[in-house]
Amino acid sequence: MSKKRVLGRGLDDLLAQHDQDLPFLDAYGPSIGDSEGLPLGIGTDPVEQLMEAIARLLQAEGYQGSELITRKAKENGVQITVLSGGDKLPLVPSDLGAPGFEEGKLADDRSEASVTIVQWGIPARRLIERLCEHWAG
Repeated sequence: MSKKRVLGRGLDDLLAQHDQDLPFLDAYGPSIGDSEGLPLGIGTDPVEQLMEAIARLLQAEGYQGSELITRKAKENGVQITVLSGGDKLPLVPSDLGAPGFEEGKLADDRSEASVTIVQWGIPARRLIERLCEHWAG
């Protein structure tokens, strides 16, 4: 007896079955692209708030020096320029192209990098934490 192969439930059924509220994901910040379709400027954070967030994180990470990182307020965000301080920076070009970043540049010898942070989020926080860890080590 030949059985006809029948497709299981459709994608909509599977999604409905597995649609659950996962509040723990909020700890990782807003999902990328939440601001799609909004007017220009809505998806970026005010420069003053970005400057304050960067300063707070640097302080929380115990970074006291100012010679290895400089911050400059720009119209669209905060441009940070970082120096390696000896060893090569622990970065690759794609680190500076993450969501929330613009104009990322990494020197060929990885001794210097610059990027404009236009939106505070996990990528910006992670970048600064990695740099502080690099300088502390």
